Amino acid sequence: MLWKVEEIAERRGLDAVIIVSPENVEYFTGVKSLADGIVLLFYDRRRRSTQVYTPLLDYYRYRDSLEASGVEVYGLSKTLKPSDARVVNKDWAELVKTLAGGGKVGLDARFTSPLMGVVMRSLGEYVDVSDDVSKYRMVKEDWEIELIKRAVDVTIQGIRAVVDSVDVGVSEAELAGVFEGAVRKMGVEDYAFPLIVSTSPNNSYPHNTPTTAKVKQGDLIVIDVGVRIGGRCSDLTRVVKVGSIPGEFKRLVDVVVEAVSESLDYVHPGVKAGEVAERAIAVVERHGLKERFIHGLGHGIGVVVHEPPYLRVGHETVLEKNMVFTIEPGVYIPGVVGVRIEEDVLVDERGARVLSSSLSQVLEA
Repeated sequence: MLWKVEEIAERRGLDAVIIVSPENVEYFTGVKSLADGIVLLFYDRRRRSTQVYTPLLDYYRYRDSLEASGVEVYGLSKTLKPSDARVVNKDWAELVKTLAGGGKVGLDARFTSPLMGVVMRSLGEYVDVSDDVSKYRMVKEDWEIELIKRAVDVTIQGIRAVVDSVDVGVSEAELAGVFEGAVRKMGVEDYAFPLIVSTSPNNSYPHNTPTTAKVKQGDLIVIDVGVRIGGRCSDLTRVVKVGSIPGEFKRLVDVVVEAVSESLDYVHPGVKAGEVAERAIAVVERHGLKERFIHGLGHGIGVVVHEPPYLRVGHETVLEKNMVFTIEPGVYIPGVVGVRIEEDVLVDERGARVLSSSLSQVLEA
């Protein structure tokens, strides 16, 4: 994927490109980023060379991972100088000024990085290539789609294991552990995000973590989980009915199912992301629940679980073939119950291909 950095430099007429967002460095190099990792990818169009700079503690991992790629890897340290390492005796500000060399430099400036502030200050002037990077990341390569499909399939199996374990008196935390154990046994090394298993009323708050709250008869459980396989993510949400649920719970579930369906029907190449979100909002508004839909309709999935395109009202991104994103309308009655259903969707030439369609949106325990 390093050729994409080279292409950005050529297309924008840049002397060099600096990438400092860990997720972007992972996207272009294929080397896994860890937590808030500090790493800098530098492409010098003048020399036609690519380097990666990292603190010494990550130097060997990047060096060994990129050994066959032709990328030069360096560790930054003013104190430690192992004899088997390429060590640069500079701090990050000094390094960036040296690399830029007074040239026209591109930077992924709108992404997040522990280094972003010091890089911006050291460069002074730069060309923001964030949109260029996002456009590449939004449209998936075929191999990326296959990895996402695998992640979705594993996630589905994990959810089924959770549903099989649902019983009155079992805690949210125990059910979360069932998912974790099931997918680990299938070879998963990373979760896409901290998983959510929420009974009512905990699920009335969209982002929550598993607690010791126990499943009750007539409960509605929201399971929102995802994994990473080969550096690509899944993100699925299902609701589970525990016996007969109250009539108001059922009404909310039916509204969300309808919003998912109408949104999916509108997904096609050439449609704006914001227009799809408007379809979902129109559904919940018809049922008098517009104020209870308190988040966007969806987001791209790829190297990380939340990335462009974002399906929110007003977003102008035009959907293209091979984009992959979520459709996840939800309605929430604070302190009572929340309902969210989330599908992972691939855009093809005909419209929306639902990668998670093999798992029912509403499950029963």
